[in-house]
Amino acid sequence: MVKSNQKEFRKRDFFYLVPLWLLSLIVPDADDLYSYRSKEFKRRELYYLGALLLLPLIWPDPHLHHLMVLAGIYAILALGLSLFLGYAGQISLGHAAFFGIGTYTTAILTTRYAFPPFLAFWASAFVAAIVAYLIGRPILKLKGYFLALATLGFGEIFLVIVSESQSLTGGVIGIFGIPWFSIGGFSFDTYLKQYYLTWGVLLGLFLFSKNLVRSKLGRALLAVASGEDAAASIGINVAQVKIGVFVTSAAFAGFAGSLFACIMSTANPEAFGLNLSVLIVMMVILGGMGNLYGPVFGSVLLTYLMDILSRYQEWSLPIYGVILILLLIFFPDGIGTRLGIRLIYLIGYWAKKKKRDEGKP
Repeated sequence: MVKSNQKEFRKRDFFYLVPLWLLSLIVPDADDLYSYRSKEFKRRELYYLGALLLLPLIWPDPHLHHLMVLAGIYAILALGLSLFLGYAGQISLGHAAFFGIGTYTTAILTTRYAFPPFLAFWASAFVAAIVAYLIGRPILKLKGYFLALATLGFGEIFLVIVSESQSLTGGVIGIFGIPWFSIGGFSFDTYLKQYYLTWGVLLGLFLFSKNLVRSKLGRALLAVASGEDAAASIGINVAQVKIGVFVTSAAFAGFAGSLFACIMSTANPEAFGLNLSVLIVMMVILGGMGNLYGPVFGSVLLTYLMDILSRYQEWSLPIYGVILILLLIFFPDGIGTRLGIRLIYLIGYWAKKKKRDEGKP
């Protein structure tokens, strides 16, 4: 039995060999696992940042830039949902509604009231957060599947309101002619500029999320995810923590919706249905719910996967489903989580091996 498990372990390691080798190219040598995690991790983040800055300059393809812009918007959505789903352990199938609220807030303010896009950007997050607070107080008393059904119902109600409010939202036709995002007269009117705008916003929200999960509130989120009754028994206000992370997640979706409105120059109810909510959940699950890098990786992966499979037309959905099933089978904890664990294990192995080699005569 032990030998068979060892053989299966070696087979799985073979599939991880190539991605781990690629990751090892950007990871510096570590003499000790603990010193790596405390000091060298920041250096690796600088490498990631440099790669993001140089990517559009190395590959000056407008289509690539556009895909990365969409991936960045999805990553903002997935990052916010990861706080609610991955860290707080709650379920939401109505995240697309907050994304739509952010989009329509920017569309209405900029086209009908001549608001600057920069102010509409912040107003979109604020409106989405207010709506999340109002609906979160009653529905967050639910748990599990009941909470999922409640958020799903909220998403469907939002679509009905948007589709029927002809005078406010344009009905099923939507709103067109939304101006480009601009700051102080500088307009983000090209894919390259929009790339740096989107990923710059994502970087800021990522740093905010990183500080959040390492704070007292982040530890409270993990406690709530482990067990609400146990968290309440040690003095944590479970209801306040759940509402706080729900509002934060909705604000992230509002930011993403505002960027989507200014980049696509349109707001249409067809873009905010259940399919988008499920897609964002899949990005979080495939990337890994236990870390912040996972949702970003999952967003980029699924965005490019959908673009590649769109060339096969009628075969795209079956192939897409098979690929998702295989990814969930081989990476049940998420691709980002699994590769991160393997990377740490590999670094620890290198450190021990180096010490053994130094001790040999």
